[in-house]
Amino acid sequence: MEKITVNAELLFVLESRQQWVNRVPGILSKKIRGEEQWIWVDKNGDVFECGKDFMVAEEKETYPCKVYRLSNVAGANETK
Repeated sequence: MEKITVNAELLFVLESRQQWVNRVPGILSKKIRGEEQWIWVDKNGDVFECGKDFMVAEEKETYPCKVYRLSNVAGANETK
């Protein structure tokens, strides 16, 4: 498996599955802005894709889950 590096902004950290249950429904509505892409990553660098991943992360003790907004090429090269 190849390791990669991407540019991203850390949005928030979830310390447990329960935090995901409690916090994320209120946060997700903010996500739907334009073409934003978020990536959810555990302490081992593995990505969360569905609810089962949050349960398995708890069982395997791979929290925290860090949530990042990915930077795209067009946005990274905008002149300010």
